[in-house]
Amino acid sequence: MHEHDAVVAAVHHSVVAGAAAALVALAVALFLLWRKRRMAAARSPADGGAASASGSSASTAPLLVIPLADVERATDGFHPSRVIGQGRHFAVYAAAPGIAAKRMHPHLVLGDPGGRRFPAAVRSLAVPPHPNVAAVTGLSEGPGERVILVERAPAGAVSLDRVLGWDDAAHAHHVPALSWRQRAAVAAGAARGLAHLHAHGVAHGRVRPCNVLVHASSGGGARWRHANATTRLTDYGLAGFLDRRDDDARAEDDMYMFGAVLLELLTGRRWDGGRLADWALPHIRCGATLEVLDVVRAGAPADKAEARLLARAARVALACVGNDGRSRPGMAEVSAILSDVEAAYRRRDGALVAKEEERDDDGDESRLSGCLLGPSRSIHKADMLLRAPPVM
Repeated sequence: MHEHDAVVAAVHHSVVAGAAAALVALAVALFLLWRKRRMAAARSPADGGAASASGSSASTAPLLVIPLADVERATDGFHPSRVIGQGRHFAVYAAAPGIAAKRMHPHLVLGDPGGRRFPAAVRSLAVPPHPNVAAVTGLSEGPGERVILVERAPAGAVSLDRVLGWDDAAHAHHVPALSWRQRAAVAAGAARGLAHLHAHGVAHGRVRPCNVLVHASSGGGARWRHANATTRLTDYGLAGFLDRRDDDARAEDDMYMFGAVLLELLTGRRWDGGRLADWALPHIRCGATLEVLDVVRAGAPADKAEARLLARAARVALACVGNDGRSRPGMAEVSAILSDVEAAYRRRDGALVAKEEERDDDGDESRLSGCLLGPSRSIHKADMLLRAPPVM
């Protein structure tokens, strides 16, 4: 009897040890892949824009295909205690360090969204790493299961709709309001991420505030660790096999939806089925941008220079939403202009601290309004599109 118990105990210990070893191996493999991608991103150009647009950034590594049994071990059998997020299509589980597992809801798998296209569709989402994109790192599937492995959001990251105060959790946890400088950084980061996806043939398909993650420090107001890491786009490319939309239509939709998010960021108001555009765009067209800005939470522009920066960003939204598909600027051009606005805020902050006594009443437009193309740069076609049309 004692010998039998000893054998059972030995077998039990062997099974536990094997499961633990498999879990550790999965965690190590995913962490090494994640670290390799992030290191490659750190070596890429700081702004992540021009290199991505030209397709010359880091090469794309193939996605890992992880056995479903390993993913189940990493998530404790998809235990409810490991859930860190819920959505219409997926439940998100904490898996290996820095990695989350997006498990498609079982009833959707039975309904066959994407069907046999799932592996190929997910593999097509592999793009070179970028600081403004939450990378898809692998996939897994089995009978009744489809799982996408993604880079996990850093601690303190919250969705833009929550930061804008549209989520009940925002009120419960007192998420601070964004300043205009921070909103410029969010807009520029999201534009760079979207331009990167487009440059590599991937349309996001779901550009919404809930899919824009903003990193906020835990102490005090929202602050950025690094200019290129303040914003990350999530859930990109999933509409291609979940909603079965046409690829070309989705590429055009991205531009329109980005303009809608930019309007929401500037006004602090919800899109509301397009009613926001009906109200805001006429003001922007006639040069009355101040009438639509979220001055209640972000405050009025400090001076004429800042007002010009915000008007510039508003004209970007106008070009994305107000024009038809053929007249909209490309995402690379939009990214360049909004990155100029972000850079102007950085220069502005430095100038205000270092040369406060040298500022005149109107400010130095050539120094503070970096979003305006300098005299040494040619005027791009998209820049002409982003000018407010004359009042009729």
